Amino acid sequence: MVLTNYFLNKEIQKLIRKASDRPHQYRSMNDIKNILFICDSKDWDIGRVCIEKLKSMNKTVNTAIFAPTEKDVPTWYSNYLLLRADKNVNLWGFPEKSIQKQFYHLPADLVIDFTGEGSSAMFYMFLQHPSTFKAGIKHSEDSVYDFCIIPPKENSNLQYLFEQLLCYLQSITSK
Repeated sequence: MVLTNYFLNKEIQKLIRKASDRPHQYRSMNDIKNILFICDSKDWDIGRVCIEKLKSMNKTVNTAIFAPTEKDVPTWYSNYLLLRADKNVNLWGFPEKSIQKQFYHLPADLVIDFTGEGSSAMFYMFLQHPSTFKAGIKHSEDSVYDFCIIPPKENSNLQYLFEQLLCYLQSITSK
């Protein structure tokens, strides 16, 4: 049970301000071997399709999922790191240290963040992941991504946004 997200949100704002100071390295899809895909449990069915597409491109995909409660935990035979708000988050909204440690050790040449604004604990961990190339959906004016998709008003479907993100990432060329 989270008592308040005040301290977590305050820490997130601090990390957002520091985001421009972290090392950045744009990569072409040919150079990317390991991808960390982050999503909410409510989007798992679409997320699974995205993950399969990345795997079909011979990418190693690690997955982290945010679920509010046990009943929201997706069922799938594959491994994923699960962050449950009702179990793995402390009174102040911060994820458990053991979950954070596991998350930070997931290898990623690219982190794709498809979580929503309600997954603050996962976003907190995303901001601190050591990957030098991060992509996602822009939700606010504070862009912490190296590459982001701005959802159009007429089509904010996650599958569509993923296809657009993938299309643009494939157009990045290495030097």
